Amino acid sequence: MRKFIFITLLAMPLALAAIGCRSESSRPALPFGVMDGPRSGEALQGIVEVRGWALSEDGIRQTIVYVDRNYAVAATLGIGRPDVAKAFPTFAHGADAGWTASLDTGKFHAGTHELVVQCTANNGATRDLGDINITVVKP
Repeated sequence: MRKFIFITLLAMPLALAAIGCRSESSRPALPFGVMDGPRSGEALQGIVEVRGWALSEDGIRQTIVYVDRNYAVAATLGIGRPDVAKAFPTFAHGADAGWTASLDTGKFHAGTHELVVQCTANNGATRDLGDINITVVKP
């Protein structure tokens, strides 16, 4: 019986140490936000504004627009968003969480394309804010 107790007590610290090394606090916090426009299925032509907002506890480093999984354009950050500041008052940059990008649809053939917006926090964590299909229309 003593041998069983000894083994159990010896194994307990190892089990606790293993659990401790899997702490959630060691994972970088993911950014979050939305793409406000364009809308899925929308027909687009010319220069189109892609817009939305993003927040992270560590701040946002960049927001990129991809078309058909290829880099299209980097967004301008720091656009005023008082609605986001009101909804997330604990985030330091809520008031300027907006982003916008000018997408030149003339660079893409007519038809359906996948548009993805991805943001990266200052801690390196990334998240897709939107993944929609758009239709490019030629004039």
